[in-house]
Amino acid sequence: MVGVSSLGGLALAYVFTQTLAGMLYGVTPSDSATLVSVVAVVVIAASMAALIPAVRAALMEPMRVLRDE
Repeated sequence: MVGVSSLGGLALAYVFTQTLAGMLYGVTPSDSATLVSVVAVVVIAASMAALIPAVRAALMEPMRVLRDE
């Protein structure tokens, strides 16, 4: 999901380069280092947001959770 969204965001950034050029200061709209770093930050944040609850759920005992419900 994050990968597809990131690719879509990169495609939209490429399409709107002329619009983005007026909003950016000191960076060109097609600056690959900036685009890659933004995508990396988003992917890391999304991975951590999904990983932390998954690890917490994996560490719980299933029978204890079922009894509490």
